[in-house]
Amino acid sequence: MMSYSTPEARKDKNSAYHKHAEVFTPAGLAFDMILNEYVRELVQDVDKTAFDPAVGQGQFPCAELVSKLFYNIDRLDEDLALRALKSLYGIDIQESSVRQAREHLILTLCDSFRFFTGKEFTRLAEAQAIVEENIICGDSLKIMEEWTNPQGSLF
Repeated sequence: MMSYSTPEARKDKNSAYHKHAEVFTPAGLAFDMILNEYVRELVQDVDKTAFDPAVGQGQFPCAELVSKLFYNIDRLDEDLALRALKSLYGIDIQESSVRQAREHLILTLCDSFRFFTGKEFTRLAEAQAIVEENIICGDSLKIMEEWTNPQGSLF
């Protein structure tokens, strides 16, 4: 079960809620947003890359993963599920959020795979390696600034 901001955390001015301006997106809202007619086509492609620059607990990548698996249910196997997982990237400034997002993605993968196929997902070590590499801790604002203002160009 994922933990979300509590009324106490919102009142505590020293909490991560205030320090990092956390905003928690309910899963239903994440699904509504990615299933919008303008985005739906993107999540139907199992290999289309998605990046969440403030991944938090992983609501958007998890919704994207479920959608990718659902739209490819007729050919869903463990290879396809891992391809879908490989297409999802995220970054967050808080290590605790990164850990939660990684866990959330693994649980979502296993639960969705079982629901859609009736089988257990067995390649957990591979899935764990993917989320360890694709969901990272860092400051996405600084990283994006480095991308737009490269230092020491070769030309």
